[in-house]
Amino acid sequence: MGVLLVTAHRSGSGKTSLVAALLSQMLAEDRRVAYYKPFSTSPDNDPDIAFISETILADTDSPPVPTPLALPRNGSNGPLLPEEQAQTIRQSLSEVQSTAGVVLIEGPDAVSPDGEPWSLPNDLNGLLECPALLIFPYASGLDFQTVLRAVESFSPGLSGLVINGVTSYRQRDVELGSLAQLRAGGTTVFGAIPEDRVMLGVTVQQISEQLGGRWIQDPVNTDACIDRFLLGGNIMDAGHTYYGRYANQAVIVRAERPDIQMACLMEDTKCLVLTGGSEPSDYVKAEALERDVPLISVTGNTLDTAEALAGVLERATPYSQTKVERFGQLMRQNLDMEALSAVLTTSS
Repeated sequence: MGVLLVTAHRSGSGKTSLVAALLSQMLAEDRRVAYYKPFSTSPDNDPDIAFISETILADTDSPPVPTPLALPRNGSNGPLLPEEQAQTIRQSLSEVQSTAGVVLIEGPDAVSPDGEPWSLPNDLNGLLECPALLIFPYASGLDFQTVLRAVESFSPGLSGLVINGVTSYRQRDVELGSLAQLRAGGTTVFGAIPEDRVMLGVTVQQISEQLGGRWIQDPVNTDACIDRFLLGGNIMDAGHTYYGRYANQAVIVRAERPDIQMACLMEDTKCLVLTGGSEPSDYVKAEALERDVPLISVTGNTLDTAEALAGVLERATPYSQTKVERFGQLMRQNLDMEALSAVLTTSS
């Protein structure tokens, strides 16, 4: 029976994506799995727990996810993990372990919500006496010493390290630089996951909220993941050549251009953002309805609308089956899955 604590250097490192992808893979292998998140900033309505319970573990024989404890405040007078809470965590883990072959625990980050390092992840690791996996986010200028300090804070409980979000032009440098040095020093490195457009994508619903848009028809496929925006204009290429290049795209186009809108709808367009505030033609509405493509109306012009989408990536979350599947692909392509599986098999 395996237990693995997954923790991250800081918020936004990709911890939930990794846990969800691992759970999905093990379920596909017919393994009995369980998920536990001991601490949360919103114990009664944690979005990670809701997503994994309702999407990843739905219709499985996995045990219910235990209710988390409130995340303590760094710098409080008492211990971060008092005995009463420690006992609650032990009991919750024991309950899910009794019916699952593998338990993935999503632990707190190494950096507290206040932005300061704290001992809570290491305290939890010591309490549970299980191996820990640390996921560390890539950032420009990341050096070996920065990663090494994070790794050392978990010794000896750390079973391995994953670097996430490495930009394409730095993958070789990271592999031959920091990761090679860590491996030479005895740290198990499962690998580095590259940055990916799908993982940075947003939903159609989030686009509408960002723009303050109006649904022209009853909204459909609002949870579709969008990872690319195109401007609909007078182009020299044929419609299929320009609009047929990418999947998971949204097109921003004037409401008065049904010719462009129809060209977009003939390709793999997941959403049309119609600018100028006027109604599109009836046959565009009919075609969008037939193809389940949502239409969003905004009052601004096309260029202003494109600029208004500049901050939409801040709305991105991991709560998408599409993203879980994509992260699983990236994981299998870039991590030493044999070594990671060995940790899950031998831990107890």
